Amino acid sequence: MPFLQATSRAADAQQIVDAAIAHAGKDGLHSLTMRDLAQAVGKSTTVIVNLFGTKAGLIQAVGEEALRRDAAFHADFFRAAEGLNPGRDSLLALVQHYLHRRAADDAGFVRIWEALTLDADAGAERRDLMRRWHALRVDAWRAHLATEDRTADFSEPVVATLTIEQFYAGALAGRPDYQVIAAEGLGGLADRILGLPEGPPTATLWYRHRLILPKAPTDGMDPDSMRLKLLDIAADQILAGGLTAITNRSVSAVAGTSTSTLAYHWPDMRRFVLDAVWHAVFRDMPRYLAGQKPDDDPARVDLDRWASRMIPLASIQPDAEGFYVRYARLIASICVEARRDASLRDLAMLLRGPEGGGTYYNQAGIWPAEFDLTRLAATRFALWYKGAALIALTTGTPVSATDLQTAAGQLVARKTR
Repeated sequence: MPFLQATSRAADAQQIVDAAIAHAGKDGLHSLTMRDLAQAVGKSTTVIVNLFGTKAGLIQAVGEEALRRDAAFHADFFRAAEGLNPGRDSLLALVQHYLHRRAADDAGFVRIWEALTLDADAGAERRDLMRRWHALRVDAWRAHLATEDRTADFSEPVVATLTIEQFYAGALAGRPDYQVIAAEGLGGLADRILGLPEGPPTATLWYRHRLILPKAPTDGMDPDSMRLKLLDIAADQILAGGLTAITNRSVSAVAGTSTSTLAYHWPDMRRFVLDAVWHAVFRDMPRYLAGQKPDDDPARVDLDRWASRMIPLASIQPDAEGFYVRYARLIASICVEARRDASLRDLAMLLRGPEGGGTYYNQAGIWPAEFDLTRLAATRFALWYKGAALIALTTGTPVSATDLQTAAGQLVARKTR
């Protein structure tokens, strides 16, 4: 009898976890409730509580199962490419197919990874899970890239790049403008891995020339106005918890005003949310990315000085989160919602665009002069830094000065004399 009871409990637990992953793949993990899950599996919430304890216990079990499925995904994916020496075209095709598979609607285990990456309330057990998940991906790519000595060390930057690009791919799959921009950027990464000459940034420049960026929503606004106060509150909530964290009530409660105040200042909630998103970007952007030149003499900027300037931008301290941590989480949150809300895809595309533009056009006095920071090299570094910031946030392992310097050397060539 005890064996039968244990078998029944295991079967019930697996059914519940499977249902939770299916729900997350369709509607997101944040919307999962014990009651909805109980109805989906035809059991009472008491059964779920007895099996998993709290909702946090359930989420942890869901994460462990999703990790197991992702391990199987990586094993199958790279088995199909076993023995393939990575050439430029084959490596680019492999990366693109990897993103396509992980962005697919039936990859519910990936949606779990995305949700846990954006979970701001992760404890020690969750961080351990996410460290193991990160190690799984790095080891899988290292094993594939290790077919040639010169490529093996690129597993870490490849995984960081694909971490942020995966969110974009999920939101923008099927858009020709995204496909050509992403192919050019990922092709530049393949060139760098293989030591090949870099091609011209044709698609990047094409998109930039037709791009119309919005102005900062607070331009000309009275610094003491209620409108600015509401945008500041909303920006803080979005950066901390994603788009789903912001409601009329959540903003009004902090502002100490009625919910009708937003309707007075904005025609609808969507317009307010979009303004709050752009306010979050423009408000917290480092001065050099906003076109304000640093005071340093460009001739004095070396790799150590550069790293000391960049490190605070990836801080994961709760009271001093860096710009790239907050910005990467914002981008990922928007992309997750854009999978379900097509009206957000134009916003996601604006954020993806030709990544690294601020880094490229404002590099003087920031980047050491010895680096050949081409337009595509700036894209590589910008994608890596956002992905690395997300990984640091979810694993609790900060980006170090050594990490920055290593990535710069791998992703950006030195100038030849």
